[in-house]
Amino acid sequence: MNDHLDKSPPSPLITKTFRLDSSQLVTLTEDQIKEIPHLAALVSAGTSFDSIVVDQGYYLLDSHIDYHYFLLALDSISFRSVREIFTRLDKCYNVKATIALFDFIGIGPIQSSTLEGVEANVFWKFKLGDEFGQYTFIYEPSHIQDTAVRFTIGIVKEESDFSNSKVIDQIYWFVMFFLSAHQLFEAHLRYHVHKIAFLYFVRLC
Repeated sequence: MNDHLDKSPPSPLITKTFRLDSSQLVTLTEDQIKEIPHLAALVSAGTSFDSIVVDQGYYLLDSHIDYHYFLLALDSISFRSVREIFTRLDKCYNVKATIALFDFIGIGPIQSSTLEGVEANVFWKFKLGDEFGQYTFIYEPSHIQDTAVRFTIGIVKEESDFSNSKVIDQIYWFVMFFLSAHQLFEAHLRYHVHKIAFLYFVRLC
């Protein structure tokens, strides 16, 4: 039996402070920094570049990183599913800018969903009933919501061929399903899907 009781003080929490172009300061722990490759690389570079660390002891972030979007990116580290990017993103935020920031600082990568992926994960979940010709639609709302968000992120990243009329028709059909199925998709998710779809379909007019 080990009767030794360690009464030594806990190790001090190591933190780093980052300064945004708007002059706000954000202090993060080492664990938080490890979750964001862009910040980890910045800290790892240390004083190798004069523009990284200034005399006051903080790291300068890229001037294009907005403070409020940066805080949202930090919150996303604790998200358990990709759908939370849309369900927890307030309507005042630009979802396109949010996704661009995630890519820039290395959160993710967020795997998008193809047209075939939407069909397989949303529209082909059937099982045969007790009698011939009877089918039951099987779905997990959380899984379908994740698929919808991944698909919309694919639109943002322009991964579909918008020069193909058949592809455009299929994208439009999927988007209309996401927007009309209120029982499956909550308001914030539908809002951001609509916002992204509107921006890209307007370009086709």
